[in-house]
Amino acid sequence: MESTKSASASGLQTIVDVIVAPATAFERLRTAPTWGWAFIISLVLSAAASFAIIPAVEHAMTAGWPAMVAQNPRLAQLPPDQQQQMLSFTLNFVKFSWIFVLIGVPFFLIVQTVVMFIFKAIGHGTGSFVSLWAAAVNICVPIAALSNVVAAIIVTLRGPTSFNSQAAITSVLPSLALLAPGAAPKVVAFLSAINIFTLWGLVLNYLAMRITAGVSAVPAACFALILLLALALLQSLGAH
Repeated sequence: MESTKSASASGLQTIVDVIVAPATAFERLRTAPTWGWAFIISLVLSAAASFAIIPAVEHAMTAGWPAMVAQNPRLAQLPPDQQQQMLSFTLNFVKFSWIFVLIGVPFFLIVQTVVMFIFKAIGHGTGSFVSLWAAAVNICVPIAALSNVVAAIIVTLRGPTSFNSQAAITSVLPSLALLAPGAAPKVVAFLSAINIFTLWGLVLNYLAMRITAGVSAVPAACFALILLLALALLQSLGAH
């Protein structure tokens, strides 16, 4: 019983330390990888944030549907009633988007850990796969879960009808998208992925590779930059 309480306290303390004292947290994770609480918090907060913005996503999807139809020859050739059916199907899909977060977060963390392990091998590091997994999961709390919650709060305060496009939702956080107003949706999506939270993540991933993985500065920096750019590219590819 005492060991369970100790593990819980250690897991929660590690989450706090990743935010306020990352070097201490990553050194601890190197020898005592704890990730249970971080995993649960990341899933719950990310899913809750996704659920909270559903009304805004639905409004943005409906408002942007005519433009999407005009840009897609296949949709444009359909009769109006079938176009409406496609929109209804998409909106029904959006209602359950929060469930896909529960699948997407673990999948992303596994991929991130594998890539971290590859860069650890390239840099002749000493961290174990479990310690890298624990680092990735704990980083997920401030960088993914917390950023999603902040974005959901902003969207909720502004109101669903304030968003007429998906790009408007993805760019609610301060990001490089502020430097390119009126840019194409894919450009906005790419730039909005480079925001205050992902730049924070850039630093945390670098420190995790340096301390937990035990690699030198170059492979650590390469991993952190590649991960950031890959996320931005994926967000850009999904934009319409």
